[in-house]
Amino acid sequence: MREFLFLLFIVSLVSGRPQKDPRGPNIIDETADFGTPEHDNRVHTELTQLTGPEIARLIGSDYFNGSVLPCDNETAPGQWMVYCSGRLLQAVMAVKLYPDSKTFVDQPMKVNQTGESIMEHFEKRFPKPIEQISKKEVAEFVDEFFDKEGNELDVCELPDWKPITEKLAQIKDDTYLAFAQRLHFIWIQLCRQMKPEVKEDPFRFSLIYVPYQFILPGGRFREFYYWDAYWIVKGLIASELYSTARMMILNFAHIIETYGFIPNGGRVYYLRRSQPPFFAPMVYEYYLATQDTQLVMDMIPVIEKEYIFWSQRRSVNITLETQEFNETVRMFQYHTEADTPRPESFREDVLSAEPFTTKSKKRAFFKDIGSAAESGWDFSSRWFKDHKNLTTIETTNIVPVDLNAFLCYNMNIMQFFYQLAGNPLKHMEWSSRLSNFRQDFTKVFYVPVRKGWYDYNLRTGSHNTDFFPSNAAPLFAQCYDPLNSQLAVDVYNQMENSGAFSMSGGIPTSMHKETNQQWDYPNGWSPLNHMIIEGLRKSLNPTLQQKAFVLAQKWLETNMQTFNVSNAMWEKYNVQEPQGKLATGGEYEVQAGFGWTNGAALDLIMTYSDRLEYKGPLLEGLVGTPPPRKSFSSSSSSSSSSTSESSSTITPSSTTGSSSKLLAIITVTIFYFLF
Repeated sequence: MREFLFLLFIVSLVSGRPQKDPRGPNIIDETADFGTPEHDNRVHTELTQLTGPEIARLIGSDYFNGSVLPCDNETAPGQWMVYCSGRLLQAVMAVKLYPDSKTFVDQPMKVNQTGESIMEHFEKRFPKPIEQISKKEVAEFVDEFFDKEGNELDVCELPDWKPITEKLAQIKDDTYLAFAQRLHFIWIQLCRQMKPEVKEDPFRFSLIYVPYQFILPGGRFREFYYWDAYWIVKGLIASELYSTARMMILNFAHIIETYGFIPNGGRVYYLRRSQPPFFAPMVYEYYLATQDTQLVMDMIPVIEKEYIFWSQRRSVNITLETQEFNETVRMFQYHTEADTPRPESFREDVLSAEPFTTKSKKRAFFKDIGSAAESGWDFSSRWFKDHKNLTTIETTNIVPVDLNAFLCYNMNIMQFFYQLAGNPLKHMEWSSRLSNFRQDFTKVFYVPVRKGWYDYNLRTGSHNTDFFPSNAAPLFAQCYDPLNSQLAVDVYNQMENSGAFSMSGGIPTSMHKETNQQWDYPNGWSPLNHMIIEGLRKSLNPTLQQKAFVLAQKWLETNMQTFNVSNAMWEKYNVQEPQGKLATGGEYEVQAGFGWTNGAALDLIMTYSDRLEYKGPLLEGLVGTPPPRKSFSSSSSSSSSSTSESSSTITPSSTTGSSSKLLAIITVTIFYFLF
């Protein structure tokens, strides 16, 4: 009866409780003011001396002739002149028509309009210089020719969603059960599908068509995103939403077949850059959960096609000098071809590039900016020469340890898939490729004196040995010999010595404290926390497995405590704060939703479902008055967390009744659909 009432309470709470103001004093740093120089993009503080007309003239300069555009007549023949270049785009950015530059390039053209006709109207109406066009004139023109952003998508129903699942019912701790149940409901809010007109009249939209419904991140991110989707898929699997996860994979397969790679996100202005390659890992995780070998067989050629993109368009030769001989190896790097301002951040990029006096330097800056966005880390001191200022960015000089670890993981998955497919020749081909790449990977990235893997700089011929969570990517991707457990211990010790594990709210993105960039201290992100936790959990060392559990508890409590006061999951968090506060920095306000945060949390809860026990202060916003505690025994070992420390594992006594939980599940399901 207790469990029945508790689950009824959760259902009613989720369906009826409004989201609190995210700027409440409980979770926002009281000194933060979104939109001010201190807590927004650095360009606001660097360029305060420029007047409005000066900014307009700067934005109206020629950035397009002779440049590689984010999309063009080949990749987006009906849209490029509106969403990736042109005077209309410049005028909208010059007058700052919207607080968020992304708003305009997400707006569809009105019915019966084309990109060519809109640009003809604009040139005829505004033959004068950009700086002479008023904000009122631009607003009227946009209202006349464009629809509101976001309306090209419909909210959708998840075909496989149930109010509670058998997996969720296995969570032993009441607080974590309540939290997981709330996260499970968020998938309903984030489900979207394309309206028919996106397929029927694609040239009106910056949105890239996909045939199946999908889970979006949330907030300003009104389309699918590539590497976000890996953690979303992990969360969908935790929620037993296997059909939805499969549709996400099929959408990405459609994109690869169409474009040869997966772009950063589902907009035409992303068609010159990708994101960390997690398509193969998505397929692998889905296979582990479903044993769907047919999907694996269907996806093998698609994964190979994406791998060719990275091999041919994102690789670089590195010459390694030794006392005996020089050796050249080929590694991967983030390196977009586009060298113009990003359309979704056009104003910000132009203002950031103002200190550069030549067109070639500006183009190099824009390429490095776009390449950093391809990494997913936009932006971080990791890419800066001086580790402080955006103007010193040199992404294209850096060979990143994480990207190469991810592609190492792709190779491992492919050799496994070919073995599964019964193709010994291709299995041996990919096994050999993996073995050779692991050796080269170690030669390029491993620094013996610092006992870890680090980004390699082509310009300096040296490594950046500062702490970044990316240093642990080889543990996550297992791009090393797992029998060498001491190597994993050394990497953990290096991270611990940096102070990265001393934060009360989780693992920060770096220890660089003065950049005001969102991928730096004190911000913590779900994919990076999850990646380190998983890397340690996968090791064969019991001590590191326990460290993973401790870090998982810390990150989950930050998520829960912030959810308790805001009723939302967030893109990133300030991990310096003991109770969890929202992060700041970057080009936009912190976003609620949030797909990958939701997915990472659900996956960690399910991984440690028989060990997690919340002992913190009462989270009234999450569960209200808690039900009576179950009785516990310490006799069971933790199978889900893959650790060997059964003596420290606590699990509820089985005598409290799987049958009563099953009855509660059935009753809640009936209640949900009736009321």
